[in-house]
Amino acid sequence: MSENSQNVSCHLSSDSMKVIAESVGLSTISDDTSNYIADDVTYRLKIVTQEAIKFMQHGKRRKLTTSDFDQALKVKNVEPLYGFTAKEFLPFRHASGGGREIHFIEEKELDLSDVVNGQLPRLPQDISLKAHWLCIDGVQPAIPENPPPVSKDLQKLESVNPSIKVTHDKLKPKSLSEIAWAKHKMKDKVNLKNLSSHELSVEQQLYYKEITEACVGSDETKRSEALQSLSSDPGLHQMLPRFTSFICEGVKVNIVHNNLALLIYLMRMVKSLMDNPSLYLEKYVSYQ
Repeated sequence: MSENSQNVSCHLSSDSMKVIAESVGLSTISDDTSNYIADDVTYRLKIVTQEAIKFMQHGKRRKLTTSDFDQALKVKNVEPLYGFTAKEFLPFRHASGGGREIHFIEEKELDLSDVVNGQLPRLPQDISLKAHWLCIDGVQPAIPENPPPVSKDLQKLESVNPSIKVTHDKLKPKSLSEIAWAKHKMKDKVNLKNLSSHELSVEQQLYYKEITEACVGSDETKRSEALQSLSSDPGLHQMLPRFTSFICEGVKVNIVHNNLALLIYLMRMVKSLMDNPSLYLEKYVSYQ
């Protein structure tokens, strides 16, 4: 080994143990006791740190995180520490006096009565499994767990070119011969904008009826459930024209009658539709 190489060893001092003892109310502690505690704590910290470094290396990372220490404590059958999940480093403050230099984290003093009487935080959800149908009789159900039947990009394409009717048949992949024949066939044709019909099934009509009645009804529970469905259901693109007409006509009528409550309910419907990640609403912005 070269002469410049040095073995760096970290060891907690007995003075640190005395400071920690004073912080928990132990004002008198002997030097022998503090030295023994410092040696024991240093040994245990090295063991936990070595285990944490193993988790860091297995994770192909070069930065040691608090989660690595939590996993190391679990391996050692020690309950992990809670409340140390900050993504950034905590700022340390420096204080000196009486021949000592201390680096500490500034903490706010909390009133115990406020903590006891305050609202308890929500418990973290445990890992669970949820089953859902991927396909029923060859048809993928439109539920939040499945991808949307028509993507947002295809809805945008339909809004730019109304002659394109977004259906499941259009989504099926075509062979190269079919694409070449379609291009050859369209060379001498005049592009006409066809009227695209939005036919709703019986289930969709029933859904539309229940949603609209719940959104403007007097039952707040049903209204909340309906708004939640509008903001998360991925299969609403075919009913968007009807929802738009319902909201537009409702706004016109209730503005004339100065009905502020129903106007607020309709705006909540708009907010829920805007929050739905699978809907493209730009073509309905200038709806009249």
